[in-house]
Amino acid sequence: MLDSFLSDLGLLIYALLIVAVALQVMLKRRPVGVTLTWLLLIFALPLVGIICYQLFGERYLGRLRAKRARLMEAKYKQSLHLFDQSPHVVKQSCSDVAEPLNKLTRRLLGLPILSGNKLHNFEDSLETLKQLTADIQQAESTIYMEFYIVQQGGLVEPLLEALVDAAKRKVNVYLLVDSVGSSEFLKSSASAQLAKAGVNLVEALHANPVRMLLQRIDLRLHRKIVAIDQQLAYTGSMNLVDPRFFNQQRGVGQWVDLMLRVEGPAALNLQAVVAYDIEMETGEALIEQLDLLAATEPLGQQRMQIMPSGPGIFGDHIIQLLLSSLYLAKQQIVLTSPYFVPDESLQMALVTAASRGVEVNLILPARNDSFLVRYASHSFYQQLLDAGVNIYKFNGGLLHTKSLLIDQQVALVGTVNLDMRSLWLNFEVTSIIDDQAYAADLNRIMLRYLEQSTRINAIAWKKRPVYRRLLENIVHIVSPLL
Repeated sequence: MLDSFLSDLGLLIYALLIVAVALQVMLKRRPVGVTLTWLLLIFALPLVGIICYQLFGERYLGRLRAKRARLMEAKYKQSLHLFDQSPHVVKQSCSDVAEPLNKLTRRLLGLPILSGNKLHNFEDSLETLKQLTADIQQAESTIYMEFYIVQQGGLVEPLLEALVDAAKRKVNVYLLVDSVGSSEFLKSSASAQLAKAGVNLVEALHANPVRMLLQRIDLRLHRKIVAIDQQLAYTGSMNLVDPRFFNQQRGVGQWVDLMLRVEGPAALNLQAVVAYDIEMETGEALIEQLDLLAATEPLGQQRMQIMPSGPGIFGDHIIQLLLSSLYLAKQQIVLTSPYFVPDESLQMALVTAASRGVEVNLILPARNDSFLVRYASHSFYQQLLDAGVNIYKFNGGLLHTKSLLIDQQVALVGTVNLDMRSLWLNFEVTSIIDDQAYAADLNRIMLRYLEQSTRINAIAWKKRPVYRRLLENIVHIVSPLL
């Protein structure tokens, strides 16, 4: 009798737990596809679904980090006020395409467009590492760096040595790395040597089993920024790795990246983002150490604006920027992304653009290092192909560049993948560049990618084996959670 009562009580508690977590899911305002996927998982596999949702379903920053975010909001707004006093602030965009994007970013985050910049694309990662090392060797006062992945080997070694030398000559050096992406590096002797030499090595979003109970473990620092002396900065898709040695066991070839070198006033904005991220982790007030009113000498005429995104005060506004860009296009869209698992709104924006006569070109890697992402990505192709979107498979390695070129006038370059993780979870940064010369150079790089790509034939794609279509559709169900 007692056993029966305890069994019934256990079932009742189990059922109430399922209902409670389902209500928790529905009380959050998310894209419908995400909500339905979580509900399907919770009701189909209750125990697995409940555990996964508690670990990955909510954007828990953690108590200490959330408190710091609230305290830093006032400081952030004050910093924006100082940025507005810069003589390089531009009130009007060069092109009609850029103006709505700049207004959107200004309204959402308050960050202004800054002129007086000299921009240069580095499409060869080895050249990037060489130039970055040379710039570190010339640093005089500050080096702020943040990366998702740092891995030793190849040309990364002299770069790390340059950081040690900079710290020894009293340059204030910070290296912020993601806890998961750079886990091996953080355990290495190289990281210990950097710390011993005086480099401030900071682990971002520390992940361990205990913290799984207090904050979400898959919120990741995905930004890639280097900022030197408030005058020079790098940002883009490249991790601090030598592509000749990175992830070669995956069989996808070398990673192909694009990094943007920024000289001029916009470099200070990027340095402020790194300072913000370091303060979120350590509590050290680095933003106050930056001279936001410094009379930075203009080194060019190019205009640039940045949009940081992610949990916290920057918010997940990147989806609005991407959608606005796609709907503003009148002639051409060229998009590159290593991981293409868009939400419904982005998928429809691409379909709509092609349907109204815009030439839409997607350049995606032919081989991907994620089985689930590969098949989830393929599940979106048919609708795009039917609408007239051109999809190209890049054969020259794993194309890791994250870029969007609109009407060969305005460029978006940064760290954001077209997947739910980048759009809603990760800490990312995107550069909005309103300059015809820069757009022309980015278009040159896109054409180079196309030369190494094969266009997917829409008729042949429809004839792919049934088992592949079935697998794609199965993976598609969980795509909102990838």
